[in-house]
Amino acid sequence: MENGTDLVVKGLRKTYGKNKVLRGIDFELKEGERVVVLGPSGSGKSTFLRCLNRLEEPTAGEIYFDGTLVTDRNIRKIRRNMGMVFQHFNLINNLTVMENLTLAPVKLRVMKRDAAEKRAKELLTHIGLLDKASAFPASLSGGQKQRIAIIRAMMLSPEVLLFDEPTSALDPEAIGDVLSLIRELADNGMTIMIVTHEMSFAKEIATRIVFVDKGQIIEEGTPKEFFEHPKTERVKEFLEKVL
Repeated sequence: MENGTDLVVKGLRKTYGKNKVLRGIDFELKEGERVVVLGPSGSGKSTFLRCLNRLEEPTAGEIYFDGTLVTDRNIRKIRRNMGMVFQHFNLINNLTVMENLTLAPVKLRVMKRDAAEKRAKELLTHIGLLDKASAFPASLSGGQKQRIAIIRAMMLSPEVLLFDEPTSALDPEAIGDVLSLIRELADNGMTIMIVTHEMSFAKEIATRIVFVDKGQIIEEGTPKEFFEHPKTERVKEFLEKVL
């Protein structure tokens, strides 16, 4: 891995017509870091995350992953190594849990079906949901769906995991289960980038906080620096409202 850096973003911009959602973001994510992206609704946080693995097409700028420019030609390979967990789970409703978990590894020819099912059973056992292997997503609670979405992202053993507001559609009890699983991944050294509104979790898990407003990174620092000694008036104002 080049200089221990997983991800480098230079001059990232995204516009929809006249709406400038991202206005030139420069950013680096190093191996083993846990970066929490904070900011008000509509600030461009989710768009920023989705541009990293080209789920949204950047208008301008460059994204490098493991020292390689992310292009149309290598995007499948990049996505194998950069897992994504979504706000609304994005499980395929007409497939069982087992089929959801094994689809990508088998289709991408990363694993044979037997090996993929073995890995899926190990991960389901780990999160206490092996009994749901034959169930369809509609029969699951929100917290169960999100934990399964997380282990689905883990099936390909990615280098980086991106989380886009993984708890915002969940009830309070389920939030605890999902955050506990993310905490465990972090403790095991996974490189993580997470957009969240859970401030206490951000303080606890982050090695670095990045604050985005109006499509730009306004401020970044350690959780202690960010929460206890904000440098900008904009962040002070934000923290007064959310803490």
